[in-house]
Amino acid sequence: RWIHCIGAGIEHLLPLDWLPVNTVLTNNKGVHAKKAGEYGLMTVLMMHNHFPKIMTNQNNKFYKSIYGTPISGQTIIILGTGNLGGTVAQLLEPLGPKIIGVNRNGKKVKGCTKIVTTNKLEEVLPKADILYVALPETPETIGIIDRYRLSLLKKSCGIINVGRQSAIDYQAICEMLETKKLAGAILDVFSPEPIDPNSHLWKVPNLIISPHVSADDGDNYISQTLNLFFHNLENFISGKSFINIINKDLGY
Repeated sequence: RWIHCIGAGIEHLLPLDWLPVNTVLTNNKGVHAKKAGEYGLMTVLMMHNHFPKIMTNQNNKFYKSIYGTPISGQTIIILGTGNLGGTVAQLLEPLGPKIIGVNRNGKKVKGCTKIVTTNKLEEVLPKADILYVALPETPETIGIIDRYRLSLLKKSCGIINVGRQSAIDYQAICEMLETKKLAGAILDVFSPEPIDPNSHLWKVPNLIISPHVSADDGDNYISQTLNLFFHNLENFISGKSFINIINKDLGY
């Protein structure tokens, strides 16, 4: 009657045609929010302060001062405004950037200056100083940031991805970093993981590789998961509504 997935992403379970009609599927959405928000704030500030370039210079033993400015007034586009992206917006808001959230239904999100629907994505991408991608893997999100949409970004734009690799053309990102058509990238998710030691990714300039650490709390993840599960178990026993019910049609 009820299955709980201890992760937020359920792409490994799709399509959900195996799920009995009257069976509820829930996930761990929200457990990651605090840690993911702090990671997101860190990476946005790192990107704004040119750390991908600074790290590449360090690896090349090249000492050059690259100065930054306060982030106020910069445009941050957050593609995917669920728990991961939404928490980042709230933490960034006091610093004064313009935050454009992009989601499928236009739902307002705390911390965002503006919300646009996914079909308006190409209209806002050229405005981005930083593109922050926090999408699950669903049929709608696979390849959403393709080579063409990457070409709409300014050369000074940086990209951060904490969702799934499938949302972005990584080959195109690598080529654009190598030809200086993008300022930098911080990527936390890959397929497959871990990255092969011979992968070209290790050699790409102005790219920071983060080994899928953006969301999981190493000390508290298990206890937080159990708290969520037992809360839903109480609801199940008492006949109340579950939290974090997966929409079988949308896949999240």
